[in-house]
Amino acid sequence: ITSEAVDRVYNEYIKNAKNRAQVRDGVFDALGDFFFVLSATEVARYHRDAGNPVYFYEFQHRPSSATGVVPEFVKADHADEIAFVFGKPFLAGYATEEEHKLSRTVMSYWTNFARNGNPNGEGLVHWPEYDLDEKYLEIDLVQKTAKKLKEHKVEFW
Repeated sequence: ITSEAVDRVYNEYIKNAKNRAQVRDGVFDALGDFFFVLSATEVARYHRDAGNPVYFYEFQHRPSSATGVVPEFVKADHADEIAFVFGKPFLAGYATEEEHKLSRTVMSYWTNFARNGNPNGEGLVHWPEYDLDEKYLEIDLVQKTAKKLKEHKVEFW
């Protein structure tokens, strides 16, 4: 890694930090963007460009089970959605009613996708196919569509 690369990452993620917490957040954002966002975006684009249907998402919900276990500055973490796919909120006493609903929703999307190659179904927020507009689904207590996940950061990397 060159000093020029380090300078570019510093300027992009940390330069304007006003305190140690902002420096920490900048470092975590840089690592997350490089290892997860960029990689996931590239793979989605490769599959899309090969003519395959792609359904891209960002899981944004911080599980209530993280309280007291994961530092508060950590929001939704890598693979947090897996617990919701398999219904963990129904097995543990910690989950909220909203998390029960989220788990049902996530299970519906994944089941629909496994059944017919498309996650959409009755009563679900429409999950757009990842096309050249790069639309994706933000999965949280309330789902919504968005496009071009972290576009500036993906272009940066």
